[in-house]
Amino acid sequence: MISDCGCIERFRSMLEDRRRNAGRMLEVDLPRRLEAFAEAMRLGAIQLVARQLLRAGVYRSSLDLNGSRDVSIEDAIKTLNRIAALRPRLLEFLQRHLTIVYEQAVYVNPEEVLPKKIKSHEHLSEVFGGHIDRALDVAEKMLDQLETLEKRLPLWKSYVRGADVPRVDPIMDYHDSLR
Repeated sequence: MISDCGCIERFRSMLEDRRRNAGRMLEVDLPRRLEAFAEAMRLGAIQLVARQLLRAGVYRSSLDLNGSRDVSIEDAIKTLNRIAALRPRLLEFLQRHLTIVYEQAVYVNPEEVLPKKIKSHEHLSEVFGGHIDRALDVAEKMLDQLETLEKRLPLWKSYVRGADVPRVDPIMDYHDSLR
């Protein structure tokens, strides 16, 4: 007889478990995942800005050495404050994230950044100055993207927190399938 059967209680228990799991996912797991995703995005943007600054430093160091390709990454890092001095946002970034700049140095090889051959040393200042400016412009654009991410993140979080716990309803009667 159906009234003596424990199926209804088992299904009700399963539904409540699934409902609790769905609620936990919305309240705990999704915000944690979103925060981890946002942190990875932040770190990635910071690393890209650091690499652009290092590229600018490589060009500046080479220019200081009259176009020499014998530039070390340490030379490039030493010139960063001077390069960023005219761009306050980049200077602030450099001061806040200097350790990340040092970490990113392994990804910026001066020999790969600098041109293989320099055709004319007469226009070296203009050519390398253009490369320096371009790298700094890209770094500032990436900082803009990072700021946009920072502004959108609270909206994403509020959307995830505002989501409803899914409703779970049985869609069939187990006993009907046995007949």
